[in-house]
Amino acid sequence: MKLTKLPRFERGLMKLTKLPRFKRGLVNSLVKDYLKQALALAELRRGFCAPNPCVGAVVVKDEKLVASGYHWASGFPHAEVNALNKMDAQLAKGATLYVTLQPCCHTAKKTPPCSQLLIEKGIAEVVYGFRDPNPAVAEESDKQLQQAGILCRHYTVPEIDRFYTSYRFWWQHKRPYVTAKLAISLDGKIAGEHGQRIQLTGEAAQQFTHQQRQRADAILTTAKTVYRDNPWLNVRIEGRTIVKPLIILDSTLSLAGTENIFSNAKNITIFHEADLPVKTLTKYNRDQVRLIAVKRAGQGLDLFGVLKRLGQEGYHDIWVEAGGHCLQALVQSQLLQCAFIYVAPKWLGQDAQTAFSNSDVFCGAQASPPRRLGSDVCFKFNWAGE
Repeated sequence: MKLTKLPRFERGLMKLTKLPRFKRGLVNSLVKDYLKQALALAELRRGFCAPNPCVGAVVVKDEKLVASGYHWASGFPHAEVNALNKMDAQLAKGATLYVTLQPCCHTAKKTPPCSQLLIEKGIAEVVYGFRDPNPAVAEESDKQLQQAGILCRHYTVPEIDRFYTSYRFWWQHKRPYVTAKLAISLDGKIAGEHGQRIQLTGEAAQQFTHQQRQRADAILTTAKTVYRDNPWLNVRIEGRTIVKPLIILDSTLSLAGTENIFSNAKNITIFHEADLPVKTLTKYNRDQVRLIAVKRAGQGLDLFGVLKRLGQEGYHDIWVEAGGHCLQALVQSQLLQCAFIYVAPKWLGQDAQTAFSNSDVFCGAQASPPRRLGSDVCFKFNWAGE
């Protein structure tokens, strides 16, 4: 039996428990499909919406998708608003909204609550894939909508749960979810003698890196990496170049300010130790560079303090491209949630630079099955239990 031939009350999501099992399966399949379409829209702007989460939405009327939208960036209309503004007012009445994240119900700094617009437009049902970890939304959104006669349903989709891993982590810990990548040779080396830069990985691994850079809110590196490799640290995909916010750990402000990154980042934040000479501080006087002093911890800067500050500024996802020392320090401080280790089919020899100073860096991490990236192999390690 086609869904369009079901009686209207049976099509209502709130009546699913009254449907025969095979009909519930058809309806559930359709609900999941609409939510996955909304997720595909949210994915388009991942890495560009912080401090807001990325959200996608589709509007359905009589089993037909009539409008869609997604959140472009902070300060722009939310996904629900973007979708509803594309529709005729009469078409919205009685429609169902499928959205990846529970609609907001509070007045943010830049945008009004979506719940009020849904009420005004006459939306009949709201189905969302992820309950907002923000207490101001989680405890009130459904209540407001239901009081206005709008049916609400939280429908779990594993892909959407994974998509909001970093948003949930940010709310739980008030700091960003940190992912690092490192390329090593078969004998566990990352560079040649005296740190000489060697291109280890092939095109497939490099493209994977650019995809991950694009999904991150900001890229973090160290002064040592910038000095040795002079990278661009931008996103280069399908002929497009995208610049991202860049975070640099530079205790003594040793960089000259002429490296590639200084002409190639959306903006740059440099964390350094306190009490540096004024002359050192003034050499970075330019609009896109910001200096933040943090205390030292052991052999370097206080990484917890760095990430706490980034969390306060609304960064959900940080992508780290630095050496083995930085990755190891993050692990030892219990501040790394995920790592991608690329293993290239090369042998650099005993005089090359070793990735890690000890071999237990990945103890306690959950390892995923390796994946091929061209001629390289990528191992994923997870410390967050996701």
